[in-house]
Amino acid sequence: MCGIAGFSINDLDHKKLKTRQIAEALLLAIQERGEDATGAAWSENDNGKPTVFYAKSDMPAHEFVQSLDELMPRFARTAILHTRWATKGDPADNDNNHPIIVGDTVGIHNGVITNDDELFEEHGWERQAEVDSEAIFQLIEHAKDPLVELPKLEGRAAIAWLDTKEPNTLHLARLDGSPLFVGYTQNGSVFFASTATLLRQAAHDAFLRLVRVDEVEPWSYIKVVKGVIQARRKLKPNRPPLVTKHDARFAAFRAAKQPTLAEMAGNDFMWD
Repeated sequence: MCGIAGFSINDLDHKKLKTRQIAEALLLAIQERGEDATGAAWSENDNGKPTVFYAKSDMPAHEFVQSLDELMPRFARTAILHTRWATKGDPADNDNNHPIIVGDTVGIHNGVITNDDELFEEHGWERQAEVDSEAIFQLIEHAKDPLVELPKLEGRAAIAWLDTKEPNTLHLARLDGSPLFVGYTQNGSVFFASTATLLRQAAHDAFLRLVRVDEVEPWSYIKVVKGVIQARRKLKPNRPPLVTKHDARFAAFRAAKQPTLAEMAGNDFMWD
C-alpha cells in the first residue's frame, strides 16, 4: 500500500490556488499509506520553458514537506505526489523511491506488480533499481502505445505520470485492485488521491473547495492538460477482474439494499 496524489490546474485557477500549499496538504493526508519514502514531481517554467522537476527521499511526508517551500513554486500547474510503503526495493536506495524516472517518463504507482521480472527479461530492459514499479514506467517509455501495453502488467496498479516532453500534461491510469479518486474545483481544475476520504481531508486542510469527487473506474485512463480533461479511454484487460474480500463486502451490502458504490465513494472502504 502506497499513497498517490496530485493535480492539474487550469487557466482560471492558475495564480488563484496556492498549489504548493495544496501539495503539502495532499502529502500529509496520504502519509498514512506509507512512511518509508516520499517524493514529488512538478512542472514549472525554467527560463520561459515548461520543465519537469522532482525530489524524493527516504523520509516520511511530514519531514519531506519542510523542503517543498524551497523546491516547488508557489503556483505549480501540474504535480504528482507519492508516499511509499516499501515492498520490493530498499528505500535507502533512492532509485527505488517514487517518482521513478525512466527516460522522459516520470511516474508514481500504488499497488504491486507481480510480473516485473518477466517483463524485464522479455523486453531486455536494463534495471535501474529493484522496485517492481519500474516495470510500469519502462513499459510506458518504450511502448509505441502504452495504453495497449499497460494491461500486460499483472497485479494491482493506480498510476500517474508526467512526460518531460509535455510537462503540463498529467496522465492517470487505474488497472485493477488499487483505488483512485479524482476531484474538481468549480472552475474544473483536477485533483486526485488514492481515496476520496484523503482527497477531501487534504482539500479541507488546504482551504480548497472541491465541488465533486469521483472514483476512477478500473481499467481506465485519463489525460489532463493544464487542468482540462482532454481524453478518457477504457483499457482492455488481459485477465478477469481481481476478486478481493472488499468485493465480497460490497456484494453483501448490495444484497441488503445498502447504498451503491457511487453513493459510498466518500467512505474509506477502497484499500488495496
